[in-house]
Amino acid sequence: MVHGVQAIMSGMRIVFADCKLALIETEDAGATKLPVAVIKSARRKLTVLRAAVDDRSLRNWKSLHYEKLKGNRESLRSIRLNDQYRLVFELDETTDPQTITILAIEDYH
Repeated sequence: MVHGVQAIMSGMRIVFADCKLALIETEDAGATKLPVAVIKSARRKLTVLRAAVDDRSLRNWKSLHYEKLKGNRESLRSIRLNDQYRLVFELDETTDPQTITILAIEDYH
């Protein structure tokens, strides 16, 4: 508390590009046909994304293996769920709080 004002840091807002991706956070996550370990990892990583304040905090969290994609996907970012799968998303830094749109969970191998 500074001079009677409490600073509240809000994290990022998460939205899903489609209904099937949104299932990852529900009891119906099995309908995504993803391995259970990937579903659990995605849920943990979504919690971390919600807690992040900005792009810099994502970069500083080394265990996420956060990266900006290249080529025709240069507006997209991803984090690693495990050795095989990545969570691909778009970050809108113009909103308050910043918004992450989850686009895909991809098998990179």
